[in-house]
Amino acid sequence: MKVLCLSIPLWFVLFFFITACAIAQSPTRFYEKAKVGYKDSKTGQVIVPAQYYAGSDYYEGYALVVQDGKRGFLNESGKVAIPLIYDDASVYFQGLARVCINKKHGYIDHNGMITIPLIYDFADDFIKSIARVEKDGKFGFISNSGKDVIPLQFQDARNFSDGLAAVKKEGKWGYVDIAGKTVIPFEYENAVPFNHGEASVWKNGKGFVINMNGKRLRDLEDPEKKEEKERHEIKEKSE
Repeated sequence: MKVLCLSIPLWFVLFFFITACAIAQSPTRFYEKAKVGYKDSKTGQVIVPAQYYAGSDYYEGYALVVQDGKRGFLNESGKVAIPLIYDDASVYFQGLARVCINKKHGYIDHNGMITIPLIYDFADDFIKSIARVEKDGKFGFISNSGKDVIPLQFQDARNFSDGLAAVKKEGKWGYVDIAGKTVIPFEYENAVPFNHGEASVWKNGKGFVINMNGKRLRDLEDPEKKEEKERHEIKEKSE
């Protein structure tokens, strides 16, 4: 009998082992009487009693918790590492967490230090070190150092996907690349992010799918016709 041997790089084995251990060591969230607490993932011992109104899983070593309408973060020992002083917040992602006080958004690091000032009316999580933000009614994109990647100049914007972002200017949607260059003209009434090289857009009240060159590929099925078709198929199956 032949034995199949797979050659797996040592770095991959070490990476998988370290990652698995890191995940396993994070405390586990539990609920009791509609409150959130945390247990040791190995022993099941309670390290944080169920006392929070809401709480996230651990991300990058921190859990976001909510109490009395304020948000803060616990470390993996269950201690409050970043005080519950924020009106809104997101979990840590790529080393930063979005936070909000008095309707102004910015970002803090793992030490709770403000790395990007709370000056935005809206801010999103970082995706590949870029975040969508809005200030004074204008949308744009910043880097995780707080610098403008694409200046705040749009009426609205979607997140980057497949290297392009749908943005709105002068009432019309189009697509720009990471340098802010227009790749697909501003001619649509609505547009959604690309997914696997395709995106849905609407023009003159009609929806259709385009590729990343802006070429029309196919029409979107009318919702009412789609529903009617599904009802007809169900009826045929039941007869």
